This record gives sequence, structure tokens and C-alpha cells, in this order.
Amino acid sequence: MGHAPILLGIDIGTQSLKVLVLSEQLRPLGLASARYETTFPHPGWAEQDPNDWLRALRPTIAAALHEADCAPQAVVAIGVGGQLDGCIPTDAAGTAMGRAIIWMDRRADEILREIDQQLVHHRTGLVPDATHMAAKIAWLQRHKPGAPATWHQPVSFVVAALTGARLMDRSLASTTMLATLEAPGWDAELCAAFGVDAAQMPAIASAGAIAGELGQRGAALTGLPGSCRVAVGTGDDFTNLLGSGIAVPGLVGVTLGTGEVVTALSTRPVRDPAGLVETRCFPTGHFQLGNPGWLSGGAVRWLREILAVGDDATIDALAAEVAPGADGVLFFPGLSGAMAPVWDATARASFYGMASGHGRGHLCRALLEGSGFAMRDVVETLAQLGPPIESIRLVGGGAGSALWTQMRADIAGVPVLAQVGPDASTLGAGLLAAVAGDRFAGVGDAVAALPLTFTRYEPQLAAKFAYDDAYGRYRLLFDRLQPVFGALLPGTASTGGSGAAS
Repeated sequence: MGHAPILLGIDIGTQSLKVLVLSEQLRPLGLASARYETTFPHPGWAEQDPNDWLRALRPTIAAALHEADCAPQAVVAIGVGGQLDGCIPTDAAGTAMGRAIIWMDRRADEILREIDQQLVHHRTGLVPDATHMAAKIAWLQRHKPGAPATWHQPVSFVVAALTGARLMDRSLASTTMLATLEAPGWDAELCAAFGVDAAQMPAIASAGAIAGELGQRGAALTGLPGSCRVAVGTGDDFTNLLGSGIAVPGLVGVTLGTGEVVTALSTRPVRDPAGLVETRCFPTGHFQLGNPGWLSGGAVRWLREILAVGDDATIDALAAEVAPGADGVLFFPGLSGAMAPVWDATARASFYGMASGHGRGHLCRALLEGSGFAMRDVVETLAQLGPPIESIRLVGGGAGSALWTQMRADIAGVPVLAQVGPDASTLGAGLLAAVAGDRFAGVGDAVAALPLTFTRYEPQLAAKFAYDDAYGRYRLLFDRLQPVFGALLPGTASTGGSGAAS
């Protein structure tokens, strides 16, 4: 095995933990992953065992190093990225005191109604929503009282396990509803609104800063030498952009994973008056405008189970048999509530327009198109709030589908560049390792050095016309459904609310 210095990028995904081995020049050498489960104890709830993330580290690192033909002693720095908006209470030793409430969990909807919505939006640039960490902390303090030493997100939890340091980067902090865009640190007024003690939150640092070296526990969890540096790390909404080479305004990044995240960069902290797009701090010093996403790849897996289809390629093949517009069939991607064209936790997914002549292919095509229409909602808002959009960079598992990628170019009417190569989030995390390991002076320098390859898809005019018509009907469907979303939830029909079945 080789002993030239190498870097590791680790991504704590919703479905799996991934590890990417990189050279000092950020060239990918080896990749491995390990799956784990999400549990859904009640409708709207979603949990994971945070110890599953830790148990996955050592074997996955070993597998990635084996593929790269590299020795553990060669690893000089680690960067961690991963799912954000989760919440894990830990004791003084850093041990999880319960399961992680992950990003898609909406159990805190009711608590959020007690919070001053204008205060949160004005101070944070976020859309007040139960998916964000502060609402989850408030729910846990009300329903599962205890005295955690620290409230962690997934990335800060893993970094603390590796180094013993209680740190969260400023970008992740800006997603919590507990920090402002303009000032560093935890905001006293926001903490008071949610009943959070700032002393129980990690200290705030830069994503590429050194959190510490691997402690004894960290070395045991990873199988790596104790001299290995660990970066503070950040959320995958940010590492995906970094790993796709986006460090300046003008480009839109779309991550097609379990959820679909649509983002762009701005030089100023914009607040969207319509509340579709949030603003967060970004590791380069810019501000990130975007929508944290809806179940997209997750919706594909859901449909696979419903139709008893074996893989995503079969979904693509069935969808390809149907023309753009799905012969009038529409799908609204609200499996975890609506995030576009507006945020509405009471929304639910739906197919509309089906007739006896429609089959499985129409459902597949409509589902893929519906997620693309939601993307268009966000892209058009980003174009209004920021600089003109030159193109879209597509990353994640869905970027491997030529059908879905071409569909995005046609729906948005701009070129789409699908990234070829390793997972963008692990690449972005490895980039942070390079900064912490003193291989680059800053995050922007590391992004500029990335050796990236893309496949370009140009919009096709005939398909765009068909999608423009279908998108208009999609928006009309949403406008008609939104007034009755809440009334159609189980247990609401007897209230006699507007739109209830009669």
C-alpha cells in the first residue's frame, strides 16, 4: 500500500454513510458506503440511531482505503459533511441520550405555531419550519425532559465523537433558527423564543478550521492514527455545492438525493418576502439562497415499492415510454409536506388526471416531472432574488439518470451539467479536510483546484413547450388543492372545515 499523504471526505447521508479517499490534489482514489435504517414511529416522524453512523465509520473507511490501495497511516486529515436539521441530545461524555430526530421529521409543527414567525424570518432569513433544529429542541424539552450537555446536529455529533470538541460551523448554525445572518454566535433573543440555553449549543467555528486531532475514541472509531486532523465540517447542502465547484454566484446547484435541494449563492443576505427561499451563511463567506427540499429520490423509491419495481432504471424505462406531459397525469411531490411552490406542512402527495388508459409508465413519468416542476418553482425565485442563472449543476444519485437530467434542462429552460464522478458531498467534505490539513489556504482556493467533469444537457424546444403547458396545470392543481390540504388530513372531516368531504 502507498504512504503518500491522503485525505478523507465523509458524508452522513440519510440512507448511508459514504467515505471518499482523496489525494492531496483532490483526485478521487477510493469510495465506499454503508447503509443504515430510518424509522418512522408515527406519521410525520423520522428517526435514526446516531450510533449507526459511528459504527459505520471504521468498516467503511477500511473499505475505501482498500479500494484506494492506501494505508491508514497515510491519512492526514478528515472532513465531515452530512444531513442537516437533525437533533441529537448528548450527555457530558458525548453519548447520545436518544435517537436522532432527522431533517424530514415534522413532529414539532404544533410547537412552532407558538413562536413569533416574523421574528424568526427577519433575524435568520429562514422560513420558520418544524424541520429546523430549534423547533426539535423545543419539542424534546417539552415531551422528553432531561438535561443534555449539548444539542448536536449529525455532523457536529460525529466530529465530537472523533475529537471531543463541541463545535458547529457557522453555516450549520445558520440553519437552526438560533443564529442571525449578520452576527456570529448564538442569538439571545432567538434562544429565548425557543427556550434554548446557548451554553448547551456547540461553539461556532469555520467549516475548514481544525476541530482537533483524533482522540483515543476517534482513533478506535476510525482505525486511523491519532495524529489525523479533523475539520469542523458542515452540512451536505453546503458540501454538495462545494463538491460541484460552486463558490461564486451565477450557478444553481441541484442535489438529487433522497431529498432535492435547490440552491445558489449571493453576495448579500437576501430575505425572500414570499418565503419560498431561505438564506443561510456559506463556508466561502457568501450567502446561500435555497430551498431545503422535498422527497425526490425518496419519492422514486416510494413508487418503486408501490409498483413492485426492482430499480430506478426500470422507473426510467417505464417513464421513457410516455411523452413529455405524461398524457395529462400530474404528480405533486408532497410526501413530506410541501416545500414548493409554498411551504405547507399539511400538504400531501397526489396523482391527478388518471384515466383508464393510463398505466405504470404514466405514473413514473408524472412523478419525475412533478419533482422537476417543484425545482422550477425554486429556480425562478432564485433568478428573481439573485444574479441571472447561467446553468444548473446537478449532483446526487438522480444525476445519473439521463432522462431525469434532460427533463430538468427542458423544464427550467437552461443548460444542465450533470456531475460525473464521485459523490459531490463527500468531495466537498474532503475539500474541507484539505483546508484543515493546510493543503489550501481557504475553501475558495480548494474549490478552484477541484478536477471536475460534467455531462452537458441543452434544453430541447419541443419538450419545453410541452412542459410549460404541464407546469401551468401543475400550478393550477396546487392552487386548487392548497385550501383543503388541512381539511383532508385524517381526523379533520368531522370538524366541518372548508373543503371537507360531504
